[in-house]
Amino acid sequence: MSFSKDVIDKVIEENDIIDIISQYVELKKSGKDYKGLCPFHHEKTPSFNVSQEKQLYHCFGCHASGNVITFVMNMENLNFIEAVEYLAEKAGIKINEDNLSGNEYKTKKLKDEIFKANKLAALNFHRRLYSKIGHAALEYLYGRGIDDSTIKKFGLGFSPVNGDEVTEFLRNQGFSQEFLLTAGLSLKSVSRKYHDRFKNRIMFPIIDVKNNVIGFGGRVLDNSLPKYLNTPETPVFKKSKTLYAINYAKKSKEDKFVIVEGYMDAIALHQCGIDFAVASLGTALTSEQGKLIKKYRENVVISYDADEAGVNATLRGLDILEGLNLNVSISTVPKGKDPDEFVRKEGIEAFRKMLQNAEPLIEYKIKMYKKDIDLSRPEDKIKYIKKISSDLSLIKDQVKRDVYISIVSKDVQIPENTVRTEIEQFVNRFSKNNEKSRYTVGKIRHNNKYGSMKKSSSVKYLIALLLFDNKIYEKIKAKLNLHDINDDNLKLILDFIKGKLENGNKVNINDISYLMQDEKMMQEFKDIFEILYNIHLSDKHGEGQGSTISDKLIDDCISNITEMNLKLKISQIKKEISKTSMIGDIAREKELLLQLQKYEKEMLMLKNG
Repeated sequence: MSFSKDVIDKVIEENDIIDIISQYVELKKSGKDYKGLCPFHHEKTPSFNVSQEKQLYHCFGCHASGNVITFVMNMENLNFIEAVEYLAEKAGIKINEDNLSGNEYKTKKLKDEIFKANKLAALNFHRRLYSKIGHAALEYLYGRGIDDSTIKKFGLGFSPVNGDEVTEFLRNQGFSQEFLLTAGLSLKSVSRKYHDRFKNRIMFPIIDVKNNVIGFGGRVLDNSLPKYLNTPETPVFKKSKTLYAINYAKKSKEDKFVIVEGYMDAIALHQCGIDFAVASLGTALTSEQGKLIKKYRENVVISYDADEAGVNATLRGLDILEGLNLNVSISTVPKGKDPDEFVRKEGIEAFRKMLQNAEPLIEYKIKMYKKDIDLSRPEDKIKYIKKISSDLSLIKDQVKRDVYISIVSKDVQIPENTVRTEIEQFVNRFSKNNEKSRYTVGKIRHNNKYGSMKKSSSVKYLIALLLFDNKIYEKIKAKLNLHDINDDNLKLILDFIKGKLENGNKVNINDISYLMQDEKMMQEFKDIFEILYNIHLSDKHGEGQGSTISDKLIDDCISNITEMNLKLKISQIKKEISKTSMIGDIAREKELLLQLQKYEKEMLMLKNG
C-alpha cells in the first residue's frame, strides 16, 4: 500500500512538527529551535533538537533524525503508511480511496472489515457471557475475583460450545465464509463445513493503541488443551507486535509498565489499581513488543512466574529490553504463584511492596548466573565471570560498575583487577565492532575534509547540501555528471531533485519524503536527515549566511564522489583486462589498457588538485 505524493505533502503540511512532538516531549525554545529530553533514549540533559523552520528533529545523543512522519513511526511503533494515516486522522484529512491503487484499496478495505467483524464478534461474545449459556464462564470469572465493572472494561465474553454461532451471526451481518477464515474467526473442517475458531472459551478481546479489536484470546473452562488459544496472524494481528492492555496502560500516570505473562494477571492488576500492567501474550518478549513499550515508558518491571518457564522467559526478555536502553527491574512472584493468584491471596499492598523491592537488572542476572553452578569449581568460575563481565561492560556509570565488580570479585574470590581486565576486553571488542559498523556524519564545517568518507556518504552529503540550498545546483551540475551516481536509491532521490530544479521549482526534504514508502530508502533518509540538521545548525550559528555554502565545501564533496567513481571504474577495468588476457584477445586488451591509463591519469590529476 502506498499514498500519492500529494497526500503525503498535505499530511506533512497540516501537522506542524512542534505541535506533534510537544504531545510527547516537553520542548523549550533554544534560539531559533526547540530542545527537550530525547524520547528515544534515556538522558538527563536535553540533546533532542527540533527545527520548526526546517520541520526536522535530531538528537545529538542517540542520532535519531527525521521529520514528523518518522517521529510518529518511532513513537507509535507504526510503519510509514500507518503513520501517514495516523497524522491524516489527527489533522482531519480524509484520505480518498481514489489515491490508492487497486491492491492498496483492497488491503485497506480488508483491514477495516476485519476491525468491524472483530468488534461485532466481541459484542456477541460479551452478550453471551451474560446469557444463560455463559453462566458457567461468568461464575468462573467471579470466582477469580473479577467483577462486572472489570468485565465490561475489558469486554470479556464467552464463545458458545456449539461451535458455529459466531460464524452464523457474522454471516448474517454480510461477511463471507472465506473472509471469516482470513479474519481468524472461523475454521473449515475436513468436510468443508465452517465453524467457530473459538468454542466453549472465555474470550479476551485484544485491543491495539488505536482502540481497534485486532484479535482474541480464548481460555478453556475445563482441562482440555490448549489452555489458551489466540487468533492466528491476520492482516491486522501480529502477536509478536502486541501487548495486552496497552490501550489502558499507556494512559496511566505512572512512569513505568509492569509486564506480566497472561490476560488474567493483567486484568487482576488493573482491577486493583495497577493500571500500568501489560501482558506479553506468552512467555517470551519480542523486540517489537520492546519497541512498543519504549514508545510510552522508560521504566519497566518484569513480574513473571517464578517457575522455570517464567525465569527463562524473563532472561530472554531482559536482553531485548536492555538493548533498547530501558530501565529494567525484576519483581519475581513467589514460586508456584502468578501475579493474579498472589494479589488474591496476599493482597494488592503486598504486590505493590514487591514492585517497590524489585531487583535491578544486573542484580537479577548475577543471581541467575550463580544458580545451579558451583563457584568452587574453576570451570564454573570462568563461566560465571565471562557471563557477568559481558553485562557489566554495558554499565556506563563507573561508580555503579565498581560496586558490582567488588561483588563479583568476592563471589569468585579473585582480585578485582582480573574482573576489570575481562570487562575491558568486552568494552574494546564492542568499540571495535561499533567503529566498523557506525556511519559517522561528523560536525559540518565549511573546511570539512572528505578523504575518509565513503562514496554513498558523500552522495548523501551532496543531497543534503542541495536540499539546504537549491542555488548551488548550477555549481554542482557544472562539475559533476549526476548520471555517474551508481547507487540506485540515491540516484532516484537526485533525479527527483534535479527534475524539480531544472523546471525552476524549489525542493526541500519534505518534498521527497514520499520516497520513504520504500523500506529500502528509510536508512538513506535517516542519514540525510542527520546531515541536513547539522548543516542547519551550522548555519544557525552563523557559519553560513543565507546562501553561503562555500565552493570549497562543494568541491571537496564532488571530488570525493569523483574519486570513488574512478576507483570503481579502475577496479572493473582491471578485472576485464584479466579476463581478456586469459582468452588471448590482444586487441581488446590494448583498448582496455588505454582506458585504464586514461582513468589512472584522471585519478592522479584529481589527487594533485
